[in-house]
Amino acid sequence: MTISRRNVLKGAAGLGMFLPALDAFGQTAAPPPKRAVWVFTANGDQIAQRFTTKGETNFVFADMMSPFERHRQKLLVLDGINKYHDRLPAGEVSDGHEQGGSALAPWRSGMGSFPIGGTCDANGNNCQLIGYVKGPSIDRAIGDRLLMDNPSLPYRHLAIRVGGSGNNIWNMHAHAGPVGTQAPIGPDTNPFTVYTRLFQNIDTSMQQNIARRLAMKRSALDLVNGELNSLKPKVSTADRARLEQHTEAMRDVERQLTATVTGTHPACTGLVMPAMFNPLSDSGTGSTHEKTGLLFFKIIAMSFACDLVRTVNFSWSGNTSDRVYSNLGLTEGHHTISHFSDTTAFGKIRSIKKYLYDQSTKLHDELMALPEAGKTVFDSTLVMHWSELSQGDTHSKSQDCVVLATGSSGVFRTGRMLDFNSAPKRALSNLLVSCWQFFGYNDVTSWGDPLLMPGGTGPLPGLV
Repeated sequence: MTISRRNVLKGAAGLGMFLPALDAFGQTAAPPPKRAVWVFTANGDQIAQRFTTKGETNFVFADMMSPFERHRQKLLVLDGINKYHDRLPAGEVSDGHEQGGSALAPWRSGMGSFPIGGTCDANGNNCQLIGYVKGPSIDRAIGDRLLMDNPSLPYRHLAIRVGGSGNNIWNMHAHAGPVGTQAPIGPDTNPFTVYTRLFQNIDTSMQQNIARRLAMKRSALDLVNGELNSLKPKVSTADRARLEQHTEAMRDVERQLTATVTGTHPACTGLVMPAMFNPLSDSGTGSTHEKTGLLFFKIIAMSFACDLVRTVNFSWSGNTSDRVYSNLGLTEGHHTISHFSDTTAFGKIRSIKKYLYDQSTKLHDELMALPEAGKTVFDSTLVMHWSELSQGDTHSKSQDCVVLATGSSGVFRTGRMLDFNSAPKRALSNLLVSCWQFFGYNDVTSWGDPLLMPGGTGPLPGLV
């Protein structure tokens, strides 16, 4: 399954698309766009075993975090970040894994029908069960803003998870909002499906077939949109809001159908996909989830190079993942191990984290391998490595270690470790403001519920 740049250009020509002026014709090319990937690993780590030495430039990673060492000069390592979920009022905050896993959407939780995360009376009745957060995650919100500024951008954002097709409170990291609304986004779990959808309009057949296929799909969407519009005056306000959300989804599909990769992105040369495999059949040996994750990384990198999407919410698993890493010699599930506090259990947690960090840094390699404007795609990309908990046995969320990776984007000063464990502590919400400003949206100085930014609004200090 290969996409050639020559065929891409043929397809664009067949749809009457013209290339903008290039450097070769005496014009100055626009700088590459900013992009971001939020990379999630579950169940926290061991707070005391992250570093053997702390210091802004002379920090030394402990073994668990050693996979990051090879990219040391490209990193901003942030220790002691606080999610401040303890400040949310009772009845509006869920279980540690639930609220922590939704931390890219730093809002209060609403009501739901889930097994824990709420309160009941002494007899176990009259339960108030807490559900999804009431607001958008940053990948979706920045995607909305980027789409507003770049209407031809094919995809608003991607939400991707390795393993597990079930969607529930325990594994939903992306949320659509708007603020005050519970709207979790089910992630893609099959890289072959994602690849096909992203590159669906790059057709190696005759240009007439491309135009005819698009016309058929567009006509069907026109019919659906017409029916939705005719329903709106006849339904309640709540149903009208639901119809409007569905109409917006239809607009997304319509935009994606008409998007075609042009020749303005030299690194956009396509991928050679491997033989088909089932990404959900994880034998526990590490082979399936590892293959799936690395294939997703290749797809993400190429979609950035082709400017198909600019924000991605990526998860190695859902919250409370109980994947058995038998490839590491383990026989118990990840989440199960994380609830024990003995030396043996912590050793196992560190081995899992080290393995997942080793896999995660391969995304950096994929981005660095794609040339762009005299640099690489990595140079205009931000990768944020994070978890829902600081440490699993205590469900702590007040001492997170977050690793930012980026090239010579000119935004953050890398090659450093910043320690936020001492007062005044700053919040994950401040860090997410920094992510907004990485994209140039300096007008965004607050993100999420004000209770989750007790140190004040603005970006995390010291990053630039």
